[in-house]
Amino acid sequence: MVERHPITDRESWLALRRQDVTASVVGALFGVHPYESALGLYLDKSGIEIDRRREREASLEDVLERGRIYEPVVAAMAAVKHPNWRILPAKEYLRDPEIQLGASPDFYVESDDGRGVLQVKTVTPRAAKTHWSDGPPFWIQLQTLTEMLLDGASWGAVACWVIDPYRRPDVEFFPVPRHPAAEDRIRAATASFWADMAAGNAPGPDYKQDAALLAALCPATVTAKAIDLSGDNRLPALLVERAAIKETIGIHETRVKEIETEVRHKMGDAEIARLPGWYLTMKDITRKAHTVKETTFKQLRVTSIAENEV
Repeated sequence: MVERHPITDRESWLALRRQDVTASVVGALFGVHPYESALGLYLDKSGIEIDRRREREASLEDVLERGRIYEPVVAAMAAVKHPNWRILPAKEYLRDPEIQLGASPDFYVESDDGRGVLQVKTVTPRAAKTHWSDGPPFWIQLQTLTEMLLDGASWGAVACWVIDPYRRPDVEFFPVPRHPAAEDRIRAATASFWADMAAGNAPGPDYKQDAALLAALCPATVTAKAIDLSGDNRLPALLVERAAIKETIGIHETRVKEIETEVRHKMGDAEIARLPGWYLTMKDITRKAHTVKETTFKQLRVTSIAENEV
């Protein structure tokens, strides 16, 4: 049975969300979420990173504020494009207590096709070009699928408003049909996540996203502590790759500086230069003196050892 909780205030809504994997982060369970990883979600739900969770809840308030401003506008534009739709703000939190899966839909839609769920997103022109060229990113599709699953909706759609000051306001709609196989995978992944939580089995880190998390888990180095990683078969290949990339970066950086030096020489004391296809500026910038606050961080140094030196 899916519970329906009216959203009356921010604190009670956040308290409900803490109990569940929510639709907005389901993508983390599949490694496709741009802002959350499975490990980050695990730590949030375990309460290990209290400060991080508070920061996220503060950012959720920003999301709510944007929603209060933009969502009615998108709904109004949707009503113009789809006059047969009856669009209603959801204003409730849905949760399946058995598998601890929750969602806060933006809108419900009554139409000739039955009840639908409408997910609203606002993006910049650059984000639209980079991430929306083939439709909604996968994590947003998963979010919408989860909302449809919990509501029991017949259909779903994502409304994307590309906020461009140089274009007439317009909203593009992307249908998201029900997908029983995907819904089964969402249920299974959520149940597996909570089973791992209960057993204390943390997910492996996503090294692209979890640098800050891993640093927080091991904030200080133990002086003189040494470990033997000779049994790690993956590290040698990674270190060879790292060395090759750093060498390539160094070559490119040297060439960039060389090109910039030639450009500076040809501009002389000019602040502006024009040529077909390019507009160059070179301004004098004065950086004010300031005191840098003391910080502590881990500095990694990698040294290649020849085989005859081992």
